[in-house]
Amino acid sequence: MKIFASAMGQVDNVGDTVLRRAFLEALRGAGDLQVFVGGRADSYLSGLGLHDEDRVFRTSAEWRREISRSTLREASVYAFNAGEMELQRAYALRYLRLAPHLALNRLRGGHAVHAGFGVREKTGWRLPVAATLRLCDLVAWRDAYSRSAMGVGRIAPDWAFATGATDADLLASTPDRPLLAVSVRYNGRLPDDTWLTALRGLADTLGLDVVAVAQIERDGPLAEKLAAELGGTALVWDGPDHFTQELKLREVYQRSLLVVSDRLHAAVIGLTEGALPLVIADSGHSKAARTLDAVGIKGTTIGWTLPDPAALARRAHDVISRREPILRHVVEARASLRELTDSIRQLTA
Repeated sequence: MKIFASAMGQVDNVGDTVLRRAFLEALRGAGDLQVFVGGRADSYLSGLGLHDEDRVFRTSAEWRREISRSTLREASVYAFNAGEMELQRAYALRYLRLAPHLALNRLRGGHAVHAGFGVREKTGWRLPVAATLRLCDLVAWRDAYSRSAMGVGRIAPDWAFATGATDADLLASTPDRPLLAVSVRYNGRLPDDTWLTALRGLADTLGLDVVAVAQIERDGPLAEKLAAELGGTALVWDGPDHFTQELKLREVYQRSLLVVSDRLHAAVIGLTEGALPLVIADSGHSKAARTLDAVGIKGTTIGWTLPDPAALARRAHDVISRREPILRHVVEARASLRELTDSIRQLTA
């Protein structure tokens, strides 16, 4: 059975290819993978882990034509592109346009999978999207807020949890790590001087060297600025290749005791290499905080405004003291993803 899956993501975002690589690997065991990548360059595709036998589609016209042809001739599996969902008009209309194909495919014995999504913000456009999702065999959200907003499906971990060190290596990883990684989004809220002073003090107290990393290429200039202000070094992109940058990031996370970030996949990828998260967020609506909470990792959030200079240190020491149970939650998240993968593959067994 053919498996149709889009793997479109941001061209300079390592997290986008990491989660999609894990999702494609789960789908690959269910049938012959047909992957839409649009005009994405090979530098982006490097992070997807595509196999020689995967059929790649680079134009929307060819992709839509092949889906229509398959719907009319045979049963197949349509897998929605995992990631963040923006409940706006254009997004909802795309789902509604797919609904007839999903319905016809279902009548032919085909299936649809919608797994690994998070809702950015609940809007009225959720209603047509949710109606379309009722044509799917499997619907899974990466946090409770998203599941509640849409009213359909189950909760399952973000696909990126499936990557990184093996379970055995993760649980055996030492807490004796010399680095404190910092990853802050270029277009978000910036830490103030009090916050930076507290972070520098935390690094000194723990005896850690600060490394400001660019999870997304556009974060690079800010990472360099933070490194200068914190007395550390910066890891930025030196080329467009996703897999090369991912390996460099993982090397940093493998040596990091903590990852301080407002980026979801900096926290998740860091965890898969044994680095503990301190998620910067103003409220529980942070997608990073929600996604970690869904796998049982709680109490790792810090604010942009610290109530006192010692607040950051207290939270950091609390997280460090819970290192083993936090990493066990990562192992449990992977077990949940294996169960989800089995459910997908059973559709075409």
